[in-house]
Amino acid sequence: MIKHIKPLRFMLVGLLGLCVIFSATAQTPIEITLKNGFIEKYKNRVTIEATFTVDKAHKNVNPPSKDGDMHIAGRAPEIGLATVAEIMNAKQENPAVTFVKSIQGTGDTATFTGAWRLWCEHAGGDAQVQGAALEPFDTTNPDHVFEIHPVVRLNQISLLKSLIPIEGFQTKDAERAFTSYEKIDSTIVPHKTTTTVITEMGGFNYVEFAVMLNENPTFTTGDGRMVFVSIYDLDGNLLVRNRRLVFVKDSPPELRVKALKKGDTLHVVGVPRINLALLSWRTKKAKTKPAVLKWNLPYEIIIVGVYSDTPEIE
Repeated sequence: MIKHIKPLRFMLVGLLGLCVIFSATAQTPIEITLKNGFIEKYKNRVTIEATFTVDKAHKNVNPPSKDGDMHIAGRAPEIGLATVAEIMNAKQENPAVTFVKSIQGTGDTATFTGAWRLWCEHAGGDAQVQGAALEPFDTTNPDHVFEIHPVVRLNQISLLKSLIPIEGFQTKDAERAFTSYEKIDSTIVPHKTTTTVITEMGGFNYVEFAVMLNENPTFTTGDGRMVFVSIYDLDGNLLVRNRRLVFVKDSPPELRVKALKKGDTLHVVGVPRINLALLSWRTKKAKTKPAVLKWNLPYEIIIVGVYSDTPEIE
């Protein structure tokens, strides 16, 4: 049982769940083509540094009830895909918000650093092909599968302290979120210089859950830390036995986890992304085991906030 996490949880409505299921079955497949060099470069990296052209930014940051983010649409040669950058807890980051607004639409670039995130929440119907020509965007939410989320540095402005739970936001339910993540279909199609992933929409940003470390958190990447954990809901029910979490270097979550050891617990909030390390492994393994190309979508979780309590998991 996990104690002192949340005294009250909203009851889930069965009819809403059925609507989500029926909607998912009617989805149009989402096709993403990535350069193999990109996959290999970033498969064990937490962040990306991009020369980002800001096309369109939110006029006002989202209120906490809608996640508290600032969304910024743009393009970067290091990414080569339609991209949305998101500043967490943006109301507390006035210098960064002011700077973004000052360069939007001017063609000027800035160095954006943050967690890279491939996830099909706002993909639209067209194929997303890395390296295809991109026109400037006139909306903060173009069809996209790539995000810099969260942004942790904007030129010389550090945003690391923004990686904390969003006060006033209703986080997503762990059981619903991880049940969804675990069931997302995918097909991997390897090519000589690229890899195509055919998958479906995924949602559930900012899911709150508890974890128990399955190993000592000693694997560092230069820009962060990665560790395999077991995932639990807030009532102490096991949801996933082994999943990789990623932590941005020197962020509040990374500073907390690096002091822990195997068997310790954390109460966290995170966002999912496609796991490029597993994507790479499957394309190589397919030579002797073709079935791996049809396994469900490989994913991992970026930890963007950690709570002060220590979950008691029985």
